Amino acid sequence: MERRVYRYETVGSTNTELMALARQGAAEGTVVLARQQTAGRSFQSPAGLGLYGSVLLRSSPEDAPRIPALAATAVRRAIRRSCGLSCGIKWPNDLVLSGRKVCGILAEALPGPEGSLWVVVGIGINVCQRRDFLPELRETAASLSMIAGAEIDRAALETAFLEELEALRRELPQETAERRQEYGAACLNLGHRVRVLRPGGEREALAVSLTPDYGLAVRYDDGTEEVLRSGEVSVRGLYGYTDKE
Repeated sequence: MERRVYRYETVGSTNTELMALARQGAAEGTVVLARQQTAGRSFQSPAGLGLYGSVLLRSSPEDAPRIPALAATAVRRAIRRSCGLSCGIKWPNDLVLSGRKVCGILAEALPGPEGSLWVVVGIGINVCQRRDFLPELRETAASLSMIAGAEIDRAALETAFLEELEALRRELPQETAERRQEYGAACLNLGHRVRVLRPGGEREALAVSLTPDYGLAVRYDDGTEEVLRSGEVSVRGLYGYTDKE
């Protein structure tokens, strides 16, 4: 089946647009791309400076928690192929270069056919920004061109991006050991002390290992252990966004 790609100059959110298409019968693998997003924190999606897209994946409820981490490896591969930059991954799915976030991923689910789920994976890559970040983000965010010190071939990045998303879709039912190993090797938190942030406060812990569904197992200073799940908590380095790399 040919993959359908919808391209927009401006949307509120590529995720919202794709969720509407899914409800109208869009096929698995459908992609929405936009040059600008205006909903929510739109300063993260300025016109023409990033690559903003969403892909529609079909998943079982049991496999859905793996998707954000697997999407991170897919985008990491696309950036490496097209730009020659090797990103680290801050658990669970932020891509990091030189200690700064260059890509964020947001997965949202809705009911699919026959008890399955549609998972809409939204991806925003900072590509060409130079000094376009708000002051409070300048210490934690960067763009590919800032790190590379050169202009990025946007067409090559988009091509690699679409190809890696399609590879992810094909591999999802039978996740490959290579992809799991790649994620573990790139995860910046493993083996390092982190701050576990919750609305009620924070605790320091050692990030010990990953579970099969990409939960982060941590050990607190009192010896107790916990598995953190994506979306439930925020994890930061002790001294900033991430302390490795």
